[in-house]
Amino acid sequence: MPGASDFKVQDLVYAPCEKEVLFTPGVVVEVRAEDAVVQVADDLQTIPLGDLRRRFIRDDGATCSDNTSLVHLNDATILENLKARHEVDEIYTYTASVLLAVNPYKDVTGLYGESQCLRYRGKHIGALPPHPYAIADTAYRALVRDRKNQGFIISGESGAGKTETAKIVMEYLGYVSGSCNQKTEQIQRRVEQAQPILESFGNAVTMRNNNSSRFGKYNRVFFDEHGILVDASVTTYLLESSRVVVHARRERTYHCFYEMLRGLPDEKLSQLHLEREKLYLLLASDAQEDLADDQKWHSQFQDRDAKLFHKLCGALSTVGFSGDEIDKIFQVLAGLVHLGDLSNGEKDEGDEAATVQLDQEILNKASALLGMDSDELGGALRRRRVRVTHAGRESLHEVPRTTSQFRHALHSLIKALYKRLFERLVQRINSSFGEWRRLPEEDEKWYQIGILDIYGFERLQRNSFEQLCINLANERLQQYFVENVLVAEQDLYKREGLPWIGLELPDSTPVVSAIVQTFKTLDEYSQQLAKGFEKTSDEGFCQKTVEDSQKDVQRKEVLRPLKMSNKRGSKAGTSLAMNEGFVVKHYAGMVEYNTKGWLDKNNDRLLAECEDLICTSSFDFVASLGEADAGKVPFRSISKKYCADLENLLETLNTCHLHYIRCFKPNEFQKPAIFSQTLVLDQLVQCGTIELVKIMHDGYPNRSPFNTIVQRFRDLLPESFQRYGMRTFIEALMLAYEVPEQEWALGMSRLFLKAGQLKALEDMRSEGAEADPERLKAIVHSIIRKKWVRAKNAIQLCLYLPRFLAELRTARALRTLCTRALLVGRLQPMLLAAREKLRLRALAAQRRWRVWGTAAYASTVFMKKVRDARQRKLANAFSVAWLLHKRLIPLANAARQRLAAEAVRREAERRREEERRAAEERKRAEEEQRKREEEQKKHEEEMRKQEEERLAQIKKLEEEHQRELEEKAAYEAEMKAQAAKREAQLKAEADRREAETRAQYEEEIRRMKKDLEDKKLRTESEEDQRFGKDLIADVASPCRNSPTSRQPRLSLAGSTVEDDARSTACPTELDAGPSWSQYREMQERVLKLEQQMAERQNETREEMLKLLHNCRLAQQDNYYDEARPGLPSTPPRDRPPRYSTVSNTSCLSFDERRKSFASLKKVWGEQRKLLMVDLYPNGEDEEQSQPRTRRSSVRGDPLKSLAADYNTKRLSKTGGR
Repeated sequence: MPGASDFKVQDLVYAPCEKEVLFTPGVVVEVRAEDAVVQVADDLQTIPLGDLRRRFIRDDGATCSDNTSLVHLNDATILENLKARHEVDEIYTYTASVLLAVNPYKDVTGLYGESQCLRYRGKHIGALPPHPYAIADTAYRALVRDRKNQGFIISGESGAGKTETAKIVMEYLGYVSGSCNQKTEQIQRRVEQAQPILESFGNAVTMRNNNSSRFGKYNRVFFDEHGILVDASVTTYLLESSRVVVHARRERTYHCFYEMLRGLPDEKLSQLHLEREKLYLLLASDAQEDLADDQKWHSQFQDRDAKLFHKLCGALSTVGFSGDEIDKIFQVLAGLVHLGDLSNGEKDEGDEAATVQLDQEILNKASALLGMDSDELGGALRRRRVRVTHAGRESLHEVPRTTSQFRHALHSLIKALYKRLFERLVQRINSSFGEWRRLPEEDEKWYQIGILDIYGFERLQRNSFEQLCINLANERLQQYFVENVLVAEQDLYKREGLPWIGLELPDSTPVVSAIVQTFKTLDEYSQQLAKGFEKTSDEGFCQKTVEDSQKDVQRKEVLRPLKMSNKRGSKAGTSLAMNEGFVVKHYAGMVEYNTKGWLDKNNDRLLAECEDLICTSSFDFVASLGEADAGKVPFRSISKKYCADLENLLETLNTCHLHYIRCFKPNEFQKPAIFSQTLVLDQLVQCGTIELVKIMHDGYPNRSPFNTIVQRFRDLLPESFQRYGMRTFIEALMLAYEVPEQEWALGMSRLFLKAGQLKALEDMRSEGAEADPERLKAIVHSIIRKKWVRAKNAIQLCLYLPRFLAELRTARALRTLCTRALLVGRLQPMLLAAREKLRLRALAAQRRWRVWGTAAYASTVFMKKVRDARQRKLANAFSVAWLLHKRLIPLANAARQRLAAEAVRREAERRREEERRAAEERKRAEEEQRKREEEQKKHEEEMRKQEEERLAQIKKLEEEHQRELEEKAAYEAEMKAQAAKREAQLKAEADRREAETRAQYEEEIRRMKKDLEDKKLRTESEEDQRFGKDLIADVASPCRNSPTSRQPRLSLAGSTVEDDARSTACPTELDAGPSWSQYREMQERVLKLEQQMAERQNETREEMLKLLHNCRLAQQDNYYDEARPGLPSTPPRDRPPRYSTVSNTSCLSFDERRKSFASLKKVWGEQRKLLMVDLYPNGEDEEQSQPRTRRSSVRGDPLKSLAADYNTKRLSKTGGR
């Protein structure tokens, strides 16, 4: 990242811009630590230093034909250079040996043709403006000179002009190879005419390109040792067969269908049952929103289709197709068009499981053109064969296809026929080259130039299996470019000993590994589906792929699951569910893939019924497209074959010296004179051009071995320099012609040159330039001086080496001696101890040997005695045996005869028994076979009955489930009605209680006012004053409703009375005694007590509200099913909520509650009872259930209550007297 030291004031820079123009020119005004102030137009902007790019002024407006020659090398200057050249129709630009081509979307006059081919022939790169002819000429001359295969990799996005660039390269190779004989001329013509055929049958109109190649091809032209064209071939990769039946709106299928309708005469169209102006279903998109609008859009290509039709027919004739064969090709295409109209049979069916009704007229047309029986074709599309294996027997049954199965069968048949037709055309093109191919001689070698024109990176609205294969090829080619160009370039500098700081290069290995693993999983699922596993589905494959990728550390960053989305709410159904696709992070960005239909697309085999129709067709051309062994192997992987072809392609490219042409599209509109900097910069970064330019700019784009330089430029120096070594000769050559030292470098085996220096040397060699003699003398003098210096250094080295080696030996010997002395000092005691152990062991061994010798002697004497005894016994045994032999031999012979006769008898009996058992076994086997057949028939009947019973049970369960749903809905409606009715009753009750409470409150106010007026008229006395003071102290005590104030008191008469809730709030006649200040103090205390009572009332009200809320939740959401923490289980749902029957005080204000204590007293009691019942539904404890002791209240006049309090205090002071 650039730092503050990289910029200074008044530097010219490019500043980033958020608009379509990515970079804006500016001037640095102030430089800070991390950012700078830049003047952009009339505005001052503060921009981080890392976002600034250096720029330079082109005084004459000239551009650089080679990006490595730019003064300042960065993405902004490269982009500005490409834009300036595009504006003046200089669409080609070099980056060292790589050619960058920007599509002009128009014809550039004078840029191509035979005159330009002649101009570029034999010229080195850089001698003329950049052009594909220059790259092709370089490859051709390298093939002839170096005898090495050459290759072109033409890459870029769809619509960047890859196909046209490949045609330009083929045009030049055909021109430069010459037409020295008839065979070469015929091969050259067929190479040129093969391109229109491939474009008509393999290219289509897409949203990004009007002539997009929907397949990859590798064209090869072969040359002999003299550079004469001798052969050619075309290899194709992965035709997008699904485009035949499905394509998006504002897109078309392959050109050949539209060219046939535009170019064929009317009589042939009538023979093929076609109408020129009709928009057939196969040729229109699935999303036909406005048929008239679609026809208008298709009409813009009619003139072009008519021209290309005649060009196609001429090309087919050139490569060897006869008129009859061309008519057969168009007949197959017409049959496919009519087959496509059969898909209208399922468009009116809303039920996916419904059967299909076909248009018999369309079916007859299609079957007649394809040579098939209409009944068999309709039967194969409408019904499928099911093979049932049971008890060792197989039977075939025909089952009607659903609309989805019909669509799959129809599309499979159309795609298979078109794909095989395309492969047949490619095969015929290759065989046409062989008609004029001459066989090579015995020692003759042929060399090839390959041109790879493969589909560019694709990111469409709906990306499927074909897009993943296409992007895999681009990933491999991008990695191949990085490994074989960028990495190899850096490794070469390090290997040759040149100073080099490596660059961080992109790595596509994780992406390629993730896609390859995805294809392996796809093959497993596709094979299971082909074998008839019904549970195998595209969703299961997608889920398995995502799960496997998440388990791998590297792949989980590359292949990710889709984000959750509301598929129903998406527009036009473009959003995918979680198990319908995944996202892959490619080098060009994130791509979302739809995995629907991948299991079928990956199988190259056709349905057996459709394959039989093709093989048994009466139309010989269609019958030749069949595969007779289709039923033997039900699955053949397309992804596996594609990966194998891709590996073979890369192996072929490894044998070639490659030349790269990078194509860019300047805008998305496919219009001239529009250059989108954002789009072009993205393509520059994705294809690795920025890294290549950095390497080539900082390095040396031209490099040659020493022997090549010496041989080619030997004549530029006098013969006296020939005696020097190659390295000295090359150094003298560079110095003699004053090549700047920073423009060249000598490696270990190569000369490295900056861009343009090799061209300068070639020009001097062509012009016969000679070096300056004085400079040659100085060079010779410097060579001699360098030799003397080298000799002196060599002598000094030779004198120094013996001393240095002697010192090394001495130091090594000293280290060895020290080591040995240390070892001896440490090992001597251990050695002595080991010797003593060995001596002791030897003595012990001697003692053991003595013992063993004595034991051996004793055992020998004992064994001798035993042998003598055994010999005596053996002699006695032999004598007894001889006597027995003489006497027992006759008896033994007689016994043998008897045994032989008995054996013969037993053998005869055994044979008879075996024959009897065999007969019984045969009889038993026949009986078991008969019983087995009867049991099998009985089992089949039972299975049929069980199946019928199972279906009946399923139907019964479905009916019961529906009835339960209806009952549940009715119950919920009834509960809602009851809840609404209960809430209305509660509201009416609350309103009534509020009115009663308000009336009581007003009556209480009137009574209190009257009492206060009467109190002011009474006289005061000393006794009453003392009573007033005591009364003030009593009023200042805690609330009488609290537990601490509920003590029994004596009345004036000495009897126990009960306190009333209104006694503290209602003054009496005795309250007139105190002074005004005491009265105010008393009133303040009363207010405080009332506030405390109000707070307690609020707490009670909150508890009641919580209970009411819980009751409502219980009615709606089964709230009482779970017990609350800290409380016992609440009442069940069937118990109705209980409320106070006196009044609803929760709706009153603070003042209203303060003035109605008497009426609320009963309410509090009922509320407490309800609360205790809810908290303790099973009953209270004995202690809690006991009512609290309450004083009896003197109901009526408040004066009596105050008198009772006064008497109680007085008696307590006098001790009860």
